[in-house]
Amino acid sequence: MTLYWLLSVPAQGDGHIAWRDVKNRIGDSEVYDFTLPMFKIGTLDTLVRLSDELAKFDTAFENTTGKFVDTLRSMTGLSNAALSSILVVEDKPVDQYISTFTWNNSRFRSDKALPEIVSQIAESMGSIDASMKTKMTQYNALRNSLATVKRKQNGNLSVRSLNGIVKHEDCIAPESEYLRTAFVAVPINFTREWANSYEHLADMVVPRSSKKIAEDSEYVLYSVVLFKRVFDEFSNKARDARFIVRDYVYDEDAIERDRAMATEIVEQEEELLDNITEWLKGSFGDVVSAWIHIKALRVFVESILRYGIPPDFLPILVKPNLKQASKIKQQLNDFYAYLETSASASARATMAGKAKPKAYSPDDSAFDMQEFSNILSDYTPFVFFDVPWTFLDSD
Repeated sequence: MTLYWLLSVPAQGDGHIAWRDVKNRIGDSEVYDFTLPMFKIGTLDTLVRLSDELAKFDTAFENTTGKFVDTLRSMTGLSNAALSSILVVEDKPVDQYISTFTWNNSRFRSDKALPEIVSQIAESMGSIDASMKTKMTQYNALRNSLATVKRKQNGNLSVRSLNGIVKHEDCIAPESEYLRTAFVAVPINFTREWANSYEHLADMVVPRSSKKIAEDSEYVLYSVVLFKRVFDEFSNKARDARFIVRDYVYDEDAIERDRAMATEIVEQEEELLDNITEWLKGSFGDVVSAWIHIKALRVFVESILRYGIPPDFLPILVKPNLKQASKIKQQLNDFYAYLETSASASARATMAGKAKPKAYSPDDSAFDMQEFSNILSDYTPFVFFDVPWTFLDSD
């Protein structure tokens, strides 16, 4: 499992000292610079609104990233290790991209207002998400067509194509003015019932005309001759008796048409699969980049809301030793406890998006200490976000 922590601590005028303070409390965990541009801060109302929006985008983009990986894994059959070797972000492996992150000013200009930057990132992801839905709809439709063809080729006698099974001599001449041949799939355990009842399913069935055509493990296919005018009545009564009248008319050219159609659909499916796979690999970098840029904006916005202006904080990326993660986080909490008083913890948690304030109701009879404890257990006195890169964990 690969986990990063993206955090921000007060610099108090000296980022080197702030860096050292963090480094001294994370043991042998890895720590990286996470440099941010100096964005336009805007108003407090704007920052509070962006805090909520960014939290939602963060969750949505993380889900989209996971969906990309899952779809690629499903379509290619590659292991996570193999996927890790081919998926890149800005020409870097994902871990390297995250640990060496720099703001991509060519894609998302930092001199714009924060709401504009967020909107631009959201629009780029919205476009990718819409393209993915369109491509997957096309692919699934083609797969359904292929499944239908395979079912007709390989299914039992109640569903498979009868082309190649029914011969010309099994049929009344199609030019017959009054008669036609019906083909009926009878469950293998109901053949006796068929023999005893088929002549009585309609008034104008030719006596002793039933003939066994084929058999599989589930059904026996019979032919029977009847007058055209009673075909619908015969079909309905046959269905009531659990016999399946196949909608089939003999066609000498149908076998070749079915074969050509199956080949064409298989080729289309393979071509579309290759196209979608290449598109997913190509767009993957844009998805991860957008997600990490949203994380970066969250750090900036929450740091301003926490520590005030002018900006004086140090964003840092930590790759914690997973065996000591809880201990390290607690050490950081203890060191930065001076930033927070218990009296303001709930208000700060709400502002940071950890909890939503509940409207008072006369029916509220007691303070929910458990809910409050859960809030505090997740809350840190410094700005803190997980970056859970678990999508390509070892198989």
